[in-house]
Amino acid sequence: MSKIEKKNRRRKSHAERERIKAKKAASGASYTSAQSGTVHRHQGPEIGPVDGSGFGADRQADMQTASALIGACVEKCRPCQASLADKVLAGDRLVIASLAGTVYSLLPSPGAACSPATQRFHAVAHDTKRPDYGPAVLAAAEELSQEDLEALLEDTLDLWAGAAGAGAAAKSEAGSTGPDRDTGEDGQEEPHRYAAASGTAYLMSAGIDQLLSLEEMQGLVEHAEKSAVSGDPVVCFLCDAPIDVTAESEVHVGVSTRTLVVDGRELDTVHPVWTHPGCGRTRIWPWPELMAERQRRGLYVAPEDRQAVKPTVPGPRNADYTHFSVARQPGGGMVPLVLVEPGEPDEYGIEGYLAARLSEGFKPVDLSGGQPFPVLDGWHLRCERGRMVSVMRAGGGAWYRQEGGYATPGNWRQAARQRKALLLVVPAGTVGDRQGDDWLAAVSRAAEAGHVLGGLVAVRGTLS
Repeated sequence: MSKIEKKNRRRKSHAERERIKAKKAASGASYTSAQSGTVHRHQGPEIGPVDGSGFGADRQADMQTASALIGACVEKCRPCQASLADKVLAGDRLVIASLAGTVYSLLPSPGAACSPATQRFHAVAHDTKRPDYGPAVLAAAEELSQEDLEALLEDTLDLWAGAAGAGAAAKSEAGSTGPDRDTGEDGQEEPHRYAAASGTAYLMSAGIDQLLSLEEMQGLVEHAEKSAVSGDPVVCFLCDAPIDVTAESEVHVGVSTRTLVVDGRELDTVHPVWTHPGCGRTRIWPWPELMAERQRRGLYVAPEDRQAVKPTVPGPRNADYTHFSVARQPGGGMVPLVLVEPGEPDEYGIEGYLAARLSEGFKPVDLSGGQPFPVLDGWHLRCERGRMVSVMRAGGGAWYRQEGGYATPGNWRQAARQRKALLLVVPAGTVGDRQGDDWLAAVSRAAEAGHVLGGLVAVRGTLS
């Protein structure tokens, strides 16, 4: 072999190693699994093949991939969750009908946080006495759109993973007081609920950590517990009834942002909003919207806080604006970017926009390059043949969708092969149809004002 041939072979070998390293970084898989096209092995529940005759079908459903997917969810391996979920969604719908039918036939309700698609499926799956029960469950799964099927699978996996991981997950000792936190991909701990000595779980709104410190959130729990002991319990903002934290298994804690004028100066304040679970989901409220909701429910509102009824304006609404680009990550490398701007302003202005997006889990994004992009856990973009068709949220179905999908640029699709993207949302009127330097300047101004929210999300589906 000549020296030139040996040199060329070494170059090819180096290029192949670099290709595998890039694939490993994009997929999160080991060298061997990246080269062979397989994923990590995750031990899920042992689910044998499902006989389709009970569903009116003359076939069996192989549940091995679904079992591995549940294992990946338990172990929070996001690359495997994405790849395995795509395989389950593209396969026999008898698999999903069996998974979802098993859990929703037993649950008396689908859960307040589930998607509309899951609510519809639960109505069929829970009616076990109907004579055509099995075929009806399969038909309910087969009739779902791709987005609705994905939402049903997300909700179902939460329940399966919760049951499968109950014995493996390390929990705080019974009776301890303190936060029970999940850790995101960026290594940051995100508060979700506090377990109190009384046995009550205090469920905190998404986004509350942007307005209060961990100490302040724990202080809210301590205040509620002490108020119950003193005989002056906290009161639900949406029904005005006391909340017996010694009897409730769960209490929802949100906040309301309010601007007060004191001695001619404007002061931004944050007020806790206590609610029973049945009165409404925990969230962040702009004060005018909270007062409007109290009015709608027939509750007392001070004269100075009463809200005028806003007339409904008939006619077509302005279309939302979507922009595709690529951005440089603070740690190096490029990431595909999707910016979504609503066509109409929020009913409650910029405060309403920020409160709604923070409540949905969006986070402030620093575009100066000084901070890593935050991660939106449970969110992903769905693409079909390179067109973005929807933005999906775990437990909420399609947050944003476009019939037929949006065409994406070639450089965007190339960057999206790493299976993640930066999703940004801005208030109406921020960017519009600006291009080039004007577009960048508009987004930068919005980011400096704290109005650019979003984070890194998974990319699923097909890119070509």
